[in-house]
Amino acid sequence: MKNLSYYQLDDQIHAFVNGQRQDRIPTGWIHASRTAIGMTLKQLGYRLGLSVPAVKKFEQRELAEAISLASLRKLAQAMDMDLVYYFKPKSSSVEAMMDARVEMKAKELMNLSHQAMLLENQPTDKKNQVRELNRLIAEIRRQKLSSLWE
Repeated sequence: MKNLSYYQLDDQIHAFVNGQRQDRIPTGWIHASRTAIGMTLKQLGYRLGLSVPAVKKFEQRELAEAISLASLRKLAQAMDMDLVYYFKPKSSSVEAMMDARVEMKAKELMNLSHQAMLLENQPTDKKNQVRELNRLIAEIRRQKLSSLWE
C-alpha cells in the first residue's frame, strides 16, 4: 500500500542530504515523518510510553528549536528511523569553504598592504597584485588552520 505522503517525505530527505534544501520543514520532522508513515499521535505515544499531549509537546518543541537531540533520537527510534545529525558547509564542501576562507584572509592582508602603499604613493599594478595574492594564499596555507578565524 503505497502512499504519496511517504514519497514526499523521501523527496524532502533526499533534498536535504543532497544539499538542495537547507530550510526547515514547516511542520517539523517529527510531524512530517509521523504522518508520512501513517502513525497517529496515540500510536507514537504508546511506543514511547507517553501520552498524546506529551508527544504533541515534542512536535511543538521541535518547531520552537527547543528539543534535545536525545529526545529526537528516541522519537526517531519509535518511528523505526535513525536520527542523522551533522554540520554541512554552506558551500559545496569543507575544502571549498576553507579555500574561500584562505582567499578572503589573503585579500584582507593584501588590502592593508595596498592601503599602506597608496599612502606612500607607491601603487602596484594588477600583475603584481595577483602575484602578491597568490603568495599570501600560499603563506596562509602553511599556517595553522586556527589563524583563518582570527
